[in-house]
Amino acid sequence: MMSTDRDLRVTYLSMDPLGSTVGASQVLAYILRLASRGVGIDLHSFERTVDGDLRDLLAAAGVRWHPHRFGGAGARGGLGRVTRLARHIRGASLVHARSDMAAAAVMSSSVDRWVWDVRSLWADQKVATGVFSEGSLQARVFRRIERAAARRSDRVVTLTSSAIDVLDDRYGGVVGPKASVITTCVDRQRFVPSPPPSNAPLRVLLAGTLNRYYDVPAMLDLVAALQRMTDVEFIVAAPETTDWESDLAAVGAVRVSASVGEMPDLVASCHVGLSVCREDAGVSLLAAMPTKIGEILAVGRPVVVNRGLVDATHLLEAAEAGISMSPDDDLGLVAARVLSLVDDPGTVERATALAARNFDLDAAVDRLVHIYRGLDCAE
Repeated sequence: MMSTDRDLRVTYLSMDPLGSTVGASQVLAYILRLASRGVGIDLHSFERTVDGDLRDLLAAAGVRWHPHRFGGAGARGGLGRVTRLARHIRGASLVHARSDMAAAAVMSSSVDRWVWDVRSLWADQKVATGVFSEGSLQARVFRRIERAAARRSDRVVTLTSSAIDVLDDRYGGVVGPKASVITTCVDRQRFVPSPPPSNAPLRVLLAGTLNRYYDVPAMLDLVAALQRMTDVEFIVAAPETTDWESDLAAVGAVRVSASVGEMPDLVASCHVGLSVCREDAGVSLLAAMPTKIGEILAVGRPVVVNRGLVDATHLLEAAEAGISMSPDDDLGLVAARVLSLVDDPGTVERATALAARNFDLDAAVDRLVHIYRGLDCAE
């Protein structure tokens, strides 16, 4: 990265509200860190309410924030957001489009240079979670958007290397030469290594949004297996009511509320974290890397994931910083492996080292600035 980036200006598009869990932990973290490097940012996001303190924070950082009304739900609301965003960014010189819908807005406007930030294989994930069906009009539209973005974007950022392989298989290898992996990253100035709690019981953490993409029954079965082996306190920090409240209660889950600022202390108070997605979510798993994985690792805690999260499984098991499981596994053996990792005094060091190598926010921002600079110089 060059010593100064004060002549670099990027228009950054987020369909996620900054007040949401993802917006606060990912979008805002990146924006503030980019601004601290001197990168000029015009940030467009869609908000249900505009937080005055957040507006002041962004203004103090030198970010030009353009919050837009979120609007309605469903296909009509999404189309309205894309149309309004396209109108507002017309003529922007360098755009970072976070997600397929942001990419659709870019391709509907006169933008010369842009980065497609592939947060997921969006259409595949929506089909897997039942939002719409394969072959539906919505699925066909978003597959066309994906195809066009793969071909028309100047650079591509993905969360996993497997996502690049999938897109190359679909679109004749056009993505790989212009793609970089920048996964869901963690601010290691906030999530810092700490020794695990020394007192019993075993504290198991399930944090973040719980939707149909996660295999909540499998995680509850693992908790029950752990309970048969030791005393367990199962901590659930989900921002909204879930579809599994009675099931959570049945295993004695302790529901807590934690803001983004409180998450580092909550993770540090636990021994192990869970991030098990549905194994039947298909190809969409190859592009997924839940935010919670990097946060849990950065504090020095092991993580349990499903084996279909191929990139996460490889990283965790190679580093001996977590384990993967599948529906056919013997849960007693999985639980024993969890307890072995928790009891291993080297787990904290291995987990934090993995977070530093693969999930570090500052390293991710370095790579983003390098991408932006390359496009800026190509003008």
